[in-house]
Amino acid sequence: MHGELAALAAFGTADGIVARAAARLTGIARGLDPKAVSVPEVGFAELGRPTYADALAGYAGGTPEGVAGWLVHCCRATEHGALEGLAICESLLRG
Repeated sequence: MHGELAALAAFGTADGIVARAAARLTGIARGLDPKAVSVPEVGFAELGRPTYADALAGYAGGTPEGVAGWLVHCCRATEHGALEGLAICESLLRG
């Protein structure tokens, strides 16, 4: 979802945010993060804009390597986001 919408570039300066929002909603609806406690946006930010742009360009190129690189990038962002969500939940428990 994310890669397709971002590569389509139909939303101008909002391409990335629309793509990330759609991907997040898809993850919630499909059960990846049903309670919406993950913060994958933090993961994308931590990995950096240049890395995001390179991974997206690889995806848009359509090669097996490019698509695989994009998937790995998204998985890493999701991992960072899950850790951030865990930290937020633990902080709330501590009060």
